[in-house]
Amino acid sequence: MEGLGAELDAAALALMEALEALQQRRRLLEGLLREGWLSLSQARYSLGCHRVSSLQYGATMVPRVRVRARQDPGGVSHFEAVPGTGEDPEDPQEGGGNGVRQRRGPPEKGGAPSRPPPDPLTWFGVLVPPTLRRAQGSFTQGVTVALEVAELQSAVTAAAARYRALRQRQRRPRVDTESKGDLEQHEDPAGNVEPICG
Repeated sequence: MEGLGAELDAAALALMEALEALQQRRRLLEGLLREGWLSLSQARYSLGCHRVSSLQYGATMVPRVRVRARQDPGGVSHFEAVPGTGEDPEDPQEGGGNGVRQRRGPPEKGGAPSRPPPDPLTWFGVLVPPTLRRAQGSFTQGVTVALEVAELQSAVTAAAARYRALRQRQRRPRVDTESKGDLEQHEDPAGNVEPICG
């Protein structure tokens, strides 16, 4: 029973540490997003609403970062940022996208390596204000921190499940001994056990 108690204490400590780390990362993500939106609004104010708007977006938008998810045998999910390629946003090899895609021939084996997508800041001109660059940096850091938050959330969920399982295991012997005690109390002198309803 002492081994189970020590294991339960270790699980509770691991859960609390994971919750604390998750809370810190969430605060950092919140600060980065706040800073990014504030810098974006400052750039919009200095350049004017017509210069920083969705009208300046590129004709084709491709992701600069993709997320690859995997799950370990313990049930904890891990996320990894993978640099995006300058190709279509939907990867035909992953089966993504429900829309119609153009047919292409098989890719050449000795072809040139895929180039990274262009910098989105070029959509807003050649000389962009520093506030716009700051906003881009904040959002880029925010992607990395968001991946960490997702991993920590998965770790908290796994730690909570482990803690609950240990608590159930700790309660199970008590329930068995209590139910045996109840049965002994309801025996009549002849040794027959009366059924307990309720």
